[in-house]
Amino acid sequence: MELPVLYIVIPCYNEEQVLPITSGLFLDKLRDLESQGRISDKSRVLFVNDGSKDRTWQIICDLADADPHY
Repeated sequence: MELPVLYIVIPCYNEEQVLPITSGLFLDKLRDLESQGRISDKSRVLFVNDGSKDRTWQIICDLADADPHY
């Protein structure tokens, strides 16, 4: 049986202060569901930057470089 692929889509606007914290929480949940065999390892957390004026986009890029789940 092929496991479902889950995409968690997170809208972001000026999230510089909280994104380093919340991104880890979403990643932990994704990994937990993967380890339980409930979702595919192709599942991802997707961040949608909505014109932020702070470092949100740079943080998103750094997260993507650090882990393929982003």
